[in-house]
Amino acid sequence: MPHDASGDDVVDALAAVLRDFGSYAFDLPRQDARRTAALFERWSQHVVAGVEPPGGAGKTLGRRDYPGLRRAFRQHREAERTEMTQVQDSLRDVVWAFVGGLSRVVTEDAADDVSVRSSLSQLSSRLGASSPDELRAAALEAVSQVQSVFEARRERRQSHLDALAQKLEALGTQLELARKEDTLDPLTQLYNRRSFDEQLARTVELASLRAGGAALLLVELDQAPQVASAHGPKGSDAAVVAVSHACVRVFKRKGDFVARARPEVLAVLLRDLDGAELGALAEKLRAHVAALEVMHRDARLTLTVSVGAAFWARGEAGPAWLERAEQALRAAQQRGRNAVVVAP
Repeated sequence: MPHDASGDDVVDALAAVLRDFGSYAFDLPRQDARRTAALFERWSQHVVAGVEPPGGAGKTLGRRDYPGLRRAFRQHREAERTEMTQVQDSLRDVVWAFVGGLSRVVTEDAADDVSVRSSLSQLSSRLGASSPDELRAAALEAVSQVQSVFEARRERRQSHLDALAQKLEALGTQLELARKEDTLDPLTQLYNRRSFDEQLARTVELASLRAGGAALLLVELDQAPQVASAHGPKGSDAAVVAVSHACVRVFKRKGDFVARARPEVLAVLLRDLDGAELGALAEKLRAHVAALEVMHRDARLTLTVSVGAAFWARGEAGPAWLERAEQALRAAQQRGRNAVVVAP
């Protein structure tokens, strides 16, 4: 088929793109990079010289099978995406399994330390009651020294764990971003409930390795029944989306996690903050939503939210932490809604 000069340039460019695509293909368990390179090299030659395309027995010589090229490219990319997602999920699961194991080891070590300190304390008491002053002084000094060693070991271990936790958090964040499309709520584009449940468990595991506080907030739209009754499902969707946008604007630090936990309830997981910061952020969100002007068709929606928050208590399981946040949310609603309650 004859081409003009500009057409030749386009064909040459397309052939070069196909060749480069094959040359830099991923080498995956079910997609060998060398086979991919050979496949798209063959397509490149087909585009340039009209040779028979891959799997193209019986094709008319000289005619370009561009629809076939598009199908082959799409099928390859779809398969590649599926396999990459599986590889990322496997790596992600390995990372968080390691975090969970490390968390359990630290908890067990802490229990051992408590037992050792108790034994030393009892020994100290017995030696202190002995009559020889020299023996008592020597024994008490030995006990003090051993306790100092344990304390120094604890401080060194905590320092190492803090550094490790930061690295694990960074890696975990990268892996979460890599699979984000599979974990988003379609309406709000926040994380979905499955993602929240997974992140809640991981936050507990990571919090056990860190000194900073972790907090959970539950945010519920107060007017959900009224909006649904007056404006139908689309009105409810508009209200939920408006609240979700407000959450994203308020909780915008790196590491802040915002999810749609239930149809009218959003969940926020935060780390490295104190009580004053948590209260200020929750109040900022409440005021922000109350000031929103949300229009649905020709109607203005007046919205408020109730917010229940709880800090993670050391040794607390995720479901127990979530339940305390739920109780705080119910307390905020019992105060007349449009309120913030932080669990004690």
